[in-house]
Amino acid sequence: MANWLGITAVAMGIALAPPALAVNLAGVEIAPLIRAEGETRIWPLLGSALVHRSFIPFYGLALHGPPDALTQGELSQGLIPVQITLVWYANELPKAQVEEHFRKLFEQISDAETLKRVAPRLDKFIALLPAAKRGEQIVIHYTPDGGAKVQVENGQTGHFAGIEFNRALLGLWLGPAADPLVRESLTKPVASSPAE
Repeated sequence: MANWLGITAVAMGIALAPPALAVNLAGVEIAPLIRAEGETRIWPLLGSALVHRSFIPFYGLALHGPPDALTQGELSQGLIPVQITLVWYANELPKAQVEEHFRKLFEQISDAETLKRVAPRLDKFIALLPAAKRGEQIVIHYTPDGGAKVQVENGQTGHFAGIEFNRALLGLWLGPAADPLVRESLTKPVASSPAE
């Protein structure tokens, strides 16, 4: 009976919430609601952002999480489960350039000591990344207890434990040193679908 009441309360909460909008990133429709792996609650789309390179869309990001995730505190601290979906806008980008982008991004948001401590996991993460093609995705599912599971379009997956590495990973787009426009766009409710 209690379980039925809980399910009914969740369903009513979803029904009474303002309608979530799907977001289109490089021709890929990002669902307004998902059931993330291992989660019992449905997660809404919390925000989306475009990352630009030389003023041209480079990739899009979508952030899903628990309905109360944005009120619980700073998401980059690794205390709240989230899912980040990255969709490439770049038509084609060699693996070496993808690796260079992420290595530089980690270097921009982390201090030298942190980079030294997370180096083995960072190398493993970067090795997992394939060449980029428009519309291909990288999905990062993070939970405080399990760490980050990274799944790339070609079917490869990697698991990354350790709070320090995961704070750096989340911090790429959500942390205090991240691009403020990207961080703010990911953490504000989705108002409309970005242009393709």
